[in-house]
Amino acid sequence: SSPAPPFYPFLIYLFSPDTARVEIAGRFVSLFFGTLAILPLFYLVKEAIGKKEAILSALLYSFHPYLVTYSGMLLTEATYWGLLVLSVYFFWTGLRKEKLWRIALSGCFLGLAYLTRPEGIGYVLVYLAWVVVDGVFRKKWFKRLIVSGVLILSVFVFVIPYIIYIHQETGQWLISKKAVDAQPQFLRENGEGADPSRGIEQNKFAEMNAKILRITETIVQNLPFVTYHYLRAYHFSLWLFLLFGLIRVRQKIVSYELFLASLVFFHLLSLSTFVPSTIRFSVPVIPLSLFWASAGILEIKRYLEKTKISNPERVIFLFIIILILIQLPQSLIPERRHRAEQKKVGLWLKQNTSPDAIIMSNSPQETFYADREFKALPWGISSHGFIAKFYNEIINYAKTNGVRYILVNRNTHEMIPGFIESIQSTDLKEIHRETDQGLVI
Repeated sequence: SSPAPPFYPFLIYLFSPDTARVEIAGRFVSLFFGTLAILPLFYLVKEAIGKKEAILSALLYSFHPYLVTYSGMLLTEATYWGLLVLSVYFFWTGLRKEKLWRIALSGCFLGLAYLTRPEGIGYVLVYLAWVVVDGVFRKKWFKRLIVSGVLILSVFVFVIPYIIYIHQETGQWLISKKAVDAQPQFLRENGEGADPSRGIEQNKFAEMNAKILRITETIVQNLPFVTYHYLRAYHFSLWLFLLFGLIRVRQKIVSYELFLASLVFFHLLSLSTFVPSTIRFSVPVIPLSLFWASAGILEIKRYLEKTKISNPERVIFLFIIILILIQLPQSLIPERRHRAEQKKVGLWLKQNTSPDAIIMSNSPQETFYADREFKALPWGISSHGFIAKFYNEIINYAKTNGVRYILVNRNTHEMIPGFIESIQSTDLKEIHRETDQGLVI
């Protein structure tokens, strides 16, 4: 009944069926996939670009603050990017070497990535586009048709059963149970603004144009924020190397680099369609993007050689040492130190609420530690790129779902502007407050 995708919880159960060890098992799963991802990343860059770039990419991965931190968290990020890197490796090498078994493995890993984070399903569109591009250049359309079939079959053998399950549970065709509230709001027009004097077909056409316009406006407004958070996730210490990697001299067009760029662009565009993003949402594409920083390091070395510096390798080595020293402190400090505070609140809820209590909030962590049923605060109606949800709508939604407690924290305002202010003069009763966290129950 959980709205969360099933694969990460399933892996946790495999490692430890004991519910008392869920947190430790979850962290171990993240550590396993976060560490495993180094191998396909190294061989992917090695086969597509070169050994030096591969070694540097693996080194940057090993010390990247966000990648190190998320690899030890009870979150889906590390598992998701581990599966995504495996999928990209087998797809690209399978396409280049024309190995169908690699394409099938790629589809399987992408299907599992989807069952970890629903947005993973979108990358199948990028894969299919590159199958078509490859067919244009090689003029082997029949083989590319087979490749497309194998890819689609291997992906959707994991996707279709879960979508059918969601339909049985919700009555809607969705890619995620988390989208039950968001998707109808995102797509809804339902006759709003329809002109009775027009025909049905004209109204449908007008509604479709309105939806396209709204989506376009959302993308335009969100894209700068999504790009900003992507750069933040890349980490400021790598920005110089990223710049040199992007502007470096290329002796020929590197198809893998274009493929990589298409993956990152799709990530930015698809995320912009829904939310302004955060660092967390951009972290999973950083491993694939580290190639540019490693190429930038080698480009700086090339510039140093032109200046006739006696030992450019020593200068580059010094750069890397400084880079690691900058990143290391952040890697050793937990990114989400507030998780201990969330655990404290969760344990308070466990002691002071009934076992069958349903708690609504914008974060599930407190209810996880409380061992209570969680209900997500509904996201508001998208209006000109801003989120707005009336107080009465949220309260009615809570009552309909049997919610007894609403947990509000400092992040609630970002999701539902105005909601915190709207509850100040209501009959809701405050039962607990953590002033240092800006948290109220």
